[in-house]
Amino acid sequence: MPYDMVIQGGSVVDPSQGLSKELDLAITDGRIVAVEEYLPTADAKNVIDAAGLLVVPGLVDLHVHVFSGVAELAIDADPSCVERGTTTVVDAGSAGSNTIDTFVRHTADESATRILAFLNISGMGQLDLEIGELEDLRWARVDRAVDAGRRHAEVLVGIKVRLSAEIAGPNAVAGLDRSIEAAEQLGLPVMIHIGNTDQELGAFLDKLRTGDIVTHAFTGRPPGILDVGGKVIEEAIDARARGVLFDVGHGAGSFSFAIAEQAAEHGFFPDTISSDLHRLNVEGPVFDLATTLSKYLFLGHSLEEVIAMATTRPAAAIGWEDRLGTLGVGSEADIALLRMEEGPVTLVDALGEERTGRVMLRPEATVRAGIVFRPSS
Repeated sequence: MPYDMVIQGGSVVDPSQGLSKELDLAITDGRIVAVEEYLPTADAKNVIDAAGLLVVPGLVDLHVHVFSGVAELAIDADPSCVERGTTTVVDAGSAGSNTIDTFVRHTADESATRILAFLNISGMGQLDLEIGELEDLRWARVDRAVDAGRRHAEVLVGIKVRLSAEIAGPNAVAGLDRSIEAAEQLGLPVMIHIGNTDQELGAFLDKLRTGDIVTHAFTGRPPGILDVGGKVIEEAIDARARGVLFDVGHGAGSFSFAIAEQAAEHGFFPDTISSDLHRLNVEGPVFDLATTLSKYLFLGHSLEEVIAMATTRPAAAIGWEDRLGTLGVGSEADIALLRMEEGPVTLVDALGEERTGRVMLRPEATVRAGIVFRPSS
């Protein structure tokens, strides 16, 4: 049968189906219609030769900042996301109830990247790099957050709260309590940003519910998930046991190789890998989500595990597992084509610490709803 597109000869890695083998994919009307060992291409309108490339579900980045032109930290989504293998991103709190209408209209609706969001419990969102959005607790109005969540249910997937002392002042605990109150009314998870909190992390972890998310989980900014002896704190172990998720959220200051390595020694690994892309790290050390995944290949995770932590797992974390993170027949054609470049390669964490890796994942092309994108830089 004629297809709009055939991706031929790639190494398909799809954790959602347990696939890791050379297969062809066919796309028609923006959806995957066949995944087989051989598909004819004579009648295909477009053929992509994927020989030597990995073909994986479109990557899902659980933590970015893409409210460009409004939030001071934000970048334009498409050049760093859909052009670089990431078909879906979740903006982590750039917009609050006062700004979410503009975010949806001028960012989510106008980007080729699929953009979802965690709503900041502060109505102002993350407008400014010097003024913390929770320094004045009057911004954290539960009723307004709930109203915004209901008004934009097609985009909003949770509530975000940043707990660092320079952002929340004395209001971290109250900000978290209000975030949970809003999230419970909406039936959504809370994502907490940690690092440099004015209380030990356990005080916040003990409040989290099943499905809530800790981002910057491997930050080098104490207090964190490790105690002074380098062991994982009991509150983190208990939180994981009751279903709290731990996300990387690399960022410009929130991922430490040393912390990740020590946590791994105690069997504590991330549930999801996200980039925390923004304007202070997009030119390094983060660059894109694929580069962050490469750091976890260095840390000893298998390719299949790393792909799962950036496809099926973040999709499940936001309740979109039936729509994202799969190459299954009938699903929307969101696909990343990656080259596994042999090393040695230099990998840099958010503290400037270097490691030498054996491989780097390089985005070669992305298919988003059947449309092809390639890196522009």
